[in-house]
Amino acid sequence: MPRSSRSYRGVLQHYEAAPERIRSYFPDFAELVTRHNWEVSISYVFSRIERAKRMTIYCGIMKLHWCESSLTWKLVSKDHLSRRRFRELFEIVFGQKIPNHLIEKLEKGERVRDKIAHGMTWTPAEAREGLTNVIDFTAEFNEFVAEHAGFRPFGDLRGYKGRKEPLTQDTTKWVLRGMGIPKREEN
Repeated sequence: MPRSSRSYRGVLQHYEAAPERIRSYFPDFAELVTRHNWEVSISYVFSRIERAKRMTIYCGIMKLHWCESSLTWKLVSKDHLSRRRFRELFEIVFGQKIPNHLIEKLEKGERVRDKIAHGMTWTPAEAREGLTNVIDFTAEFNEFVAEHAGFRPFGDLRGYKGRKEPLTQDTTKWVLRGMGIPKREEN
């Protein structure tokens, strides 16, 4: 077990060592870890991760494919973004897969999140390790996306797109349909 996940203090130290952008994306993290049980912390972190995953797809489409914003948001926000679906859409939008080492870090957190959400047995050690892995995932995923698309989904997204004129709604509809948004069976 990594040293940073041996106690709640280690988890807090790991969080405090994360980049400022990550800490500001999870502003309630320290208070939740300190004052509440692990279920609350895990639930909070994963609700924020799900939001960032959706924004990753939306911002990637907007920045890389110049789609019209309101139609893009309408269709992306309705998409059932399961874990597999997120990875599929990421590859379509960004033209590459999320690296396995990042997926593995996220999956470590997802395993304990699933146990908690489904009423299964879990340990505080699993929760601590899951949270530290998720913190690492968010920081490394931010840098991966920034390297390939010029924005960081875990943080402030103002100005991510630039000033280029977007496509029309009609053209946007065809671009999104070509990406599989919404899924074919939902059309």
